[in-house]
Amino acid sequence: MTDSTTPSAPVEQENVSAEKETNTQTPKVRQGSRSGVALGAIAIALVIALGGGLYYHGHQWAASQQATIQQLQAQIDTLKTGQSKEDGQLLASQNEFTQQLKNTEKQITEQNNKLNAQISTLQELQNKVTTIASSDSKIWHLSEADFLVKMAARKLWIEQDAATAINMLKSADKSLSEFNDPSLSEVRQAIIQDINSISAVSQIDFDGIALRLNELSDQVMNLPSASTDWDNAPLDKSSTEVSGELKDWRQNLKNSWHNFMSEFITIRARDVPANELTSPLLTPDQDTYLRENLRLKLLIAARAVSRHQSEIYQQSLDSVSTWVRAYFDPDHSSTKAFLSQLDELTQQSINLDMPKELKSLSLLDAVTRKRTRDIAPPAPVSAPTTAPAPESAHPSSNQEG
Repeated sequence: MTDSTTPSAPVEQENVSAEKETNTQTPKVRQGSRSGVALGAIAIALVIALGGGLYYHGHQWAASQQATIQQLQAQIDTLKTGQSKEDGQLLASQNEFTQQLKNTEKQITEQNNKLNAQISTLQELQNKVTTIASSDSKIWHLSEADFLVKMAARKLWIEQDAATAINMLKSADKSLSEFNDPSLSEVRQAIIQDINSISAVSQIDFDGIALRLNELSDQVMNLPSASTDWDNAPLDKSSTEVSGELKDWRQNLKNSWHNFMSEFITIRARDVPANELTSPLLTPDQDTYLRENLRLKLLIAARAVSRHQSEIYQQSLDSVSTWVRAYFDPDHSSTKAFLSQLDELTQQSINLDMPKELKSLSLLDAVTRKRTRDIAPPAPVSAPTTAPAPESAHPSSNQEG
């Protein structure tokens, strides 16, 4: 209790002293009240003026700031518009890039599919090559034999070269013999039969015929012409002499006129057999042309021999025979020898009686197809299985004629 009452004594003393001071200062405030009111009015006026100035300047600053804000807002709107356009362009570019990316991905996918297909094809080919490698020798020997038989057929029917065809068939049989395969015995037997049938055909010396025709062509220039083959006696030998009788003066005048005219025109008879063709006498130029035409016909016949064109061959020799008998001396020894050789060549046939088909051709082609079916697609047959039409029916024969 003593602690709570002890500080209260100084507080009371302070309150008393404060009252005394207030009482002593009050008269001074009353004395300066008028000057304080004036100062307060002045202060209020200053405050009002200061406040108005501050309000004016604040309003101007606010307006300026509002204009600046509007300008900035316009710039912001412009930037927003430009940004919108740029965003649109960027979006369009992004869409285009996305589409290109999709197209590229699609192309890559297609390329991958193609690559996978090529890889599959390559794998199949590799498997086929592996299969071929396992039986390489047999397959190639079989293909070689098939090729040789086809070429033999071409040589036989197109070129009529029997010797070359026989050699090719023998080579094909030799190639098949290296198989040691009993299943090919039927094919080999057919090849042997074809060789025998071709060997039985009578051979014709085409080169010899052509050489003989060339020799006859050289002899044409030495054939004697028939232009001097006539009788020197006139056609009319009767009563051309003048008599000594006066009463025959009319006949003598007629005979004299006849003898005079005989010096200008003379008609003589040619001694030509009735079964031979007769033609007017030839001038030297015509004789030269005739001999050149004969040589040309003989050369055409020689060319027809190598092409096996029997019709052209016969037509050319017939023309030569007709012209020689008509325009040259048939009784001369050189003409007789020429016609004898020409008749002999006319009787010579230039067509070989070749077999119409080769049995080994179809058999070997079937075997080759069967054994290579799983390795490679079958090759087309390049040679016919039957003999073609005769060469004489070819359109070129008409042009040669």
